[in-house]
Amino acid sequence: MTVFNLIVWISVYSICLAHITLFAFVYIKHRNRIELLYLIVLFNIFLLAVIITLSLIFRINNFIPIVVNGILTLYATLPVWGYCLFGVDKKYFKNIPLLVITEAVIDNILIAYNRLVILYILRIVFYVLLTIPIFIKKGNKYEKNSPEDTMQKATKITVTLFAVFFASLIPFSGQIFVISFVASLFWAVFTLSFQIPGLAYCKKYLFKTSGTAGKNAFLSLSKRENEVALEIYNGLKYSEIAEKLFISVSAVKKHSFFIYKKLGVKNNLELMQLFMETQKNNTPNEPFS
Repeated sequence: MTVFNLIVWISVYSICLAHITLFAFVYIKHRNRIELLYLIVLFNIFLLAVIITLSLIFRINNFIPIVVNGILTLYATLPVWGYCLFGVDKKYFKNIPLLVITEAVIDNILIAYNRLVILYILRIVFYVLLTIPIFIKKGNKYEKNSPEDTMQKATKITVTLFAVFFASLIPFSGQIFVISFVASLFWAVFTLSFQIPGLAYCKKYLFKTSGTAGKNAFLSLSKRENEVALEIYNGLKYSEIAEKLFISVSAVKKHSFFIYKKLGVKNNLELMQLFMETQKNNTPNEPFS
């Protein structure tokens, strides 16, 4: 392995390990099933990077079968995570093992006959087939700026970049595994492209305001804003809050605007999360004081 390849993969490993560590903290904090599935995907990506690097270090002449079959683990775990994230009907989950097994058989036959260009094209075809269920009908609609909404948006961007990335591979497929540093760059970009959703997610939901800061923020609310914030937390609609507090709906909306601004939250879900963090440091009867 050349010094260039070594530097590339040390950098990739560092980013992957940092990402896995950060996302593990996020999962421990939220205990969300979608987060757990994505964490499994990240582990698969990291293991694939290890396989590629070891193949380069020990100069295995034909490590393409190892890499190709290693990627199959991503084809098995990525759809499960994606289907859950986008609310795909459960009947489509049974297609995942069928498509992955079929792909594995075809891939290895093409490798045996050295038909790598066809292999790459079929990889894209299988990738499209696995993602079609997400677009068959509209998936889950999450509240704007919620954790799931954030990951959905980042994932859509990643899928687009990933499709462009693989499409651009086709013209250069003949040289990609011939030149060592080109192969390293290809697999490095391939590996890092999967990090986008998780890194965006960690940035937004790991470094959140602590309970103590949240408590101080609640102290900045007026008496009426405290009352409105509590009713929002209790799940009441604006009209219900207005009726309960004997104020107009427009007044409730105005109070909500200042509540969100003072607390640094963007929606009711973030307000509830901040409340729960703050409640750990307050008595049950005085959540906002």
